[in-house]
Amino acid sequence: MNHGEHELVATGGDDHHHDAEDIIIATGLSGSLELSGNILRLSKGGAFGMLLMVLGIEGGFVERSIRVSDISAVEIENPPFLFRYVRFSYQGAPTQSGNSIRDMLAENAIIMSLIDNRAFYRIKERIEGSMSH
Repeated sequence: MNHGEHELVATGGDDHHHDAEDIIIATGLSGSLELSGNILRLSKGGAFGMLLMVLGIEGGFVERSIRVSDISAVEIENPPFLFRYVRFSYQGAPTQSGNSIRDMLAENAIIMSLIDNRAFYRIKERIEGSMSH
């Protein structure tokens, strides 16, 4: 089952070379991130988005593409007794309110997985690596 070089490998392994085809996808509780080249796609929705909508909380359904060059910070927050989440700062993004729950549910944040968050850390690393160039 060899399809040549057009096969997409989502794991990425331990190879440290990054070409334009290297896509990292991270799926969390409140949505997913897809980093491809200079574009980060933030998608929120699913069951979690429905729950927020029922509760009357905004930010449950978001589809946004952000240029990596527009991102000024990537923070992984771990508030006590709450879910770990990743937050992106960019022009026009909500600023941190100091209220962990509001920040966690903001349109520029994704609640991370309870199990395996390696892809989130790889996205953070990749974006921060591109900031230093």
